[in-house]
Amino acid sequence: MKTIVNLLLILISSVVTAQNYKVVQINAEWNNKNKIDLPYNIEGATYKYALLEDQSEKFQKKILAVPVVVLLKDNKVVRQWSADLSFKLILTVEEIAYAIREDKQKIYRRKTN
Repeated sequence: MKTIVNLLLILISSVVTAQNYKVVQINAEWNNKNKIDLPYNIEGATYKYALLEDQSEKFQKKILAVPVVVLLKDNKVVRQWSADLSFKLILTVEEIAYAIREDKQKIYRRKTN
């Protein structure tokens, strides 16, 4: 019986922590001086950098300001940060990490209710 309970707990914890988080920064080549330097691993999320010019026209039309940083979980948007009129984005690693932890807490609360 103990073994079954332990296996069940391991299974539940692996499902809760197995979300696939990605942080994607999109910027334009002409605005490269305002690129945000982010580490390649934030709270277990992978980080990718992309140029707006390399994206499809349909995608380019959806981006209103650069740089933009998007937090994705399982390829769905969790949070997005965009630059202001100065084309600068003031964002810290801690803010992104907090958003990831906050999203994980929502999932955990849903599973325990």
